[in-house]
Amino acid sequence: MRPRLTLRARLAPATAAAAVALAAALGTTACAPPRAEPGVDAGDPGPDGGDEQVAPVRDCAARFAFRPTGTVESVAVAGAWDWNDRTPLTDPDGDGLYTGARALAPGVWAYKLVVTRPGGQVDWLLDPGNPYRAYDGGVENSGARVPDCAPPALAVTSHVTTAAGSETVLAVARGEGGAAITAITARVRHGGAEVPVAASAITVRGGEVTVALAGLATGKHTLVVEATDAAGATADARVPFWIEAEPFDWRDAVIYMIMTDRFRDGDPGNNPAPSTDAEPSADFHGGDLRGVTAAITDGTFDALGVRALWLSPWVENTAAVYTDHGHGVTAYHGYWPVRARAVDPRLGTAADLDALVTAAHARGIRVLMDYVINHVHEDHEYRAAHPEWFRVGCTCGEPGCDWTERRLDCSFRPYLPDVDWTHPAAGEQMIEDALWWLDRFDLDGLRVDAVKHVEDLAIRNLAVRVEEGFERGGAEYFLLGETAMGWNGDDVAANQSEYETISRYVGEHALSGQFDFVLYHATAYRVWADDARGMLHLDYWTRQSLAHYPPGSVMTPFVGSHDSERILSLTDLGSASPIVHHKWPSDGLPTAPTRDEPYQRAGLALTWLLTQPGAPLLYYGDEYGEHGGADPDNRHMWRPAAARDARQAALHARVAHVGRLRQQLAPLRRGAYVPLTVTEDVLTFARVHAGQAVVVALNRAGEPRQVEIDLGPAGIAGGALDDHLDATSAPYPVSGGRVTLTLPARGAAILSPPSP
Repeated sequence: MRPRLTLRARLAPATAAAAVALAAALGTTACAPPRAEPGVDAGDPGPDGGDEQVAPVRDCAARFAFRPTGTVESVAVAGAWDWNDRTPLTDPDGDGLYTGARALAPGVWAYKLVVTRPGGQVDWLLDPGNPYRAYDGGVENSGARVPDCAPPALAVTSHVTTAAGSETVLAVARGEGGAAITAITARVRHGGAEVPVAASAITVRGGEVTVALAGLATGKHTLVVEATDAAGATADARVPFWIEAEPFDWRDAVIYMIMTDRFRDGDPGNNPAPSTDAEPSADFHGGDLRGVTAAITDGTFDALGVRALWLSPWVENTAAVYTDHGHGVTAYHGYWPVRARAVDPRLGTAADLDALVTAAHARGIRVLMDYVINHVHEDHEYRAAHPEWFRVGCTCGEPGCDWTERRLDCSFRPYLPDVDWTHPAAGEQMIEDALWWLDRFDLDGLRVDAVKHVEDLAIRNLAVRVEEGFERGGAEYFLLGETAMGWNGDDVAANQSEYETISRYVGEHALSGQFDFVLYHATAYRVWADDARGMLHLDYWTRQSLAHYPPGSVMTPFVGSHDSERILSLTDLGSASPIVHHKWPSDGLPTAPTRDEPYQRAGLALTWLLTQPGAPLLYYGDEYGEHGGADPDNRHMWRPAAARDARQAALHARVAHVGRLRQQLAPLRRGAYVPLTVTEDVLTFARVHAGQAVVVALNRAGEPRQVEIDLGPAGIAGGALDDHLDATSAPYPVSGGRVTLTLPARGAAILSPPSP
């Protein structure tokens, strides 16, 4: 999990990251405080009415600090302003910290630390105290973000959220011209409305502003504080935070993925006419943002225990039709953008998106935007205005153009030029657009598309800007990455590169987590669809995922997505069936199963999924057993309850029950994974959290299985256990730290001690 700056007291820049964040907001690049010049506006008091306490003036020099290891002769900074003109850093007090400053124009400047060691060895180093990166001449460097210092500046230094209120402290600085701060105002966004904060709730003392709020309703709030100076220049700072009974953790989330055009048609008036050149299964079907909002308000997601929604891209896409192996395809999926900041009218309007987010937040549901950072459509507005921002390489997956080996310069399609993140202006604009969407529509994070196909700095710089812009109130904005990798057999060493590639983008100043592709490929069709592997295999690879990803990351396990065959059809036909991998009607496609077993197997797979660590993904329609082959056949229109048959209704009830249990039982959400008794047919494990344990038992066999479980590792020695999946069963007695139960065929039990 990315560490977030949840400050409980006035900030003293004790860490490099905190210092850089504060200094950058106030006009510097390191931990130098703004200079205080009370004489500049003497006799012209600030909004607190006291000219003896005035806000300091922004220090606009770019400041650098570095503590080298080993013996050095000199330390300097060189950068894109002139790589041959080195700015010396000095250590006058001998404490080992070298500092210096340089006047730079506003912008992002590539630089490196130049360390000369005894004997004349010169090392050019990235700045370990600055996570931001910038390219110059095709070379990655540290990036100094130098703001425009003419206006004033605001930076959050402390925020505390209480049961129904908050207290936020900000540092304020005057612009470099020294114009007095004449007004500090604030407003709060909540529930789709914005209201001003009373002046009595705002206290200003020179360079410090305190905003105290009380009587806030449950839900998400965003405090916006604005400073205005005598010259009419303004600055603002945003502080999103939640008022809720239990502080949300992204491990609490079941993430529900919605292919927006294929979910619900809430407004037939925005449906486009059928595309004459498109295959019907690859054309628009009419789902839209209003349809998602209707599902939020009628409790569809509450019934499943869903706490977060990931919607396919809603940015405006091309109207063109393209050919995929002889079949016409439209941009119904949203991954062919032509506008940067416009909602696709075929999905709705900006007002519709506002209403969706407002409805979700009213129920405590977070909303993730699917953000495409790798490419645009060839007709994108930026391609026309800035062709130098893009590159077109070989087509990914074609001979000589491997998806991984050519990950940075291959194009998904010839008509989808790559964003060139080595071009500073291109990368900065893509980040600014992401921040605009997050702020304008009060979103809660991003699902970041095609992570491995962009330079590493794309992820790092995006994460840094999200941290600085939105996480000062303690609400983590989830950055969920997609780095599609595979599985290379039962040897862990053979999968090391798969784990490492996914992990390289996760951590501090990076993604919160990623989709666990290794676990998917190891289990989805090898365990759930086929009998090639059993529960020992499932448990083993689950534990490998927990061991191989960065500590604190919130990974997303899944058994189905918009890019994979439907889990129900895999359990029906098996992964070896060619039909389950077909895409088009002319090739033959899977049909809805007419027997119970596929639904039972899918139900067991989803029960396992929803009891796993992380933030599991539930792909729309899997909850009731939608069938389908490969994309686009895995993207049928979602079926409402009235259109489901008895098997689908039963599967939905089973999945919904487990989803709600995950929401109700904290160990299922946040607990450590503790293996218990495992055989080829039966997997038992516990989730242990804060001294509480929940035991999960899964039977893959087609017949009932009796299992004796050793509960010692879960810390359960005696008493009894209730089965939350079977309200009719009597509590199971625990004797000597062991319990015996009989699991039905392809059945499960979720056990815990009775509530006190």
